[in-house]
Amino acid sequence: MSDVHANALHLPVLFDLLGVFTAASSGALTALRKGLDLVGVLVLGAATGLGGGVVRDLMIGAIPPALLTDWRYLTIATAGSAAVIAAEYRGVPTADRVRPGTPLATAFHLADAATLGCFAVSGTGKALAYGLASVPAALMGVVTAVGGGVIRDVLVNEVPWVLRRELYAVPALIGALIIVVCARFEPNLTPMAFVAAAVTAALRLISLRRGWNAHLPRVQR
Repeated sequence: MSDVHANALHLPVLFDLLGVFTAASSGALTALRKGLDLVGVLVLGAATGLGGGVVRDLMIGAIPPALLTDWRYLTIATAGSAAVIAAEYRGVPTADRVRPGTPLATAFHLADAATLGCFAVSGTGKALAYGLASVPAALMGVVTAVGGGVIRDVLVNEVPWVLRRELYAVPALIGALIIVVCARFEPNLTPMAFVAAAVTAALRLISLRRGWNAHLPRVQR
C-alpha cells in the first residue's frame, strides 16, 4: 500500500458507513413500496446497503469483505431499515405515499442520491488505498455507488436505475473523479470528500428535477 494514500484510510470507513445507512434506507423504502413483509424489508435493506461494498472488496482484493470483519456494517444496515420501518408507522399509510412527489418517493430519491455520493467517495478512496491507479479506482467508486441499487432492483424485478435513461452512474463517476484528482495533491481527502459526495448527490437530484437523461436519439425509419 502506497504511503501517498496511507493517511486517507479513515476516509473510506466514514463514508462507507454513511453510504450503508442511506442505501439500506432506500432498499427498505423500495420494500415498503412493493408491499414486502418485515423480513423482506430487512433483507432488501441489507442487500442494498452492503451489496456494492462487497463487490468492490472482492474486486480490489480486500478479502474477507468489510461486511465480515467489521460488525458496524450489518448493524448500520439494519439500523437504516429499522429507521424506515419506524417512520412508516407514524400513522400515514404506505399506499398514500408511493406516488411520485409524495413523502415516500421523495425520501427514496434523497436516500438514493446520498448513497451515490457516499459510496462514490468511499469506493474510490478504498481502491486508492489498496494501490489501484486513478482510473480503475474511479471505476470502483462507481461500482460501489451503483452496485447495491442494481441488486435491489433485480430482487424486486425492476430494471436497475443505472440502465435507465436518467443520469445515475454519471454523477457517481464525477464524484469519483474529484477524489482521484484531489488525491494527487493532498493525502488527507476528508475535506474534499464531503464536497465530492455533495456534488454527486446534487447532480443526481438536479437531473431528476430537470429530467436530464442520456437517451439515444430516435432513428427515423
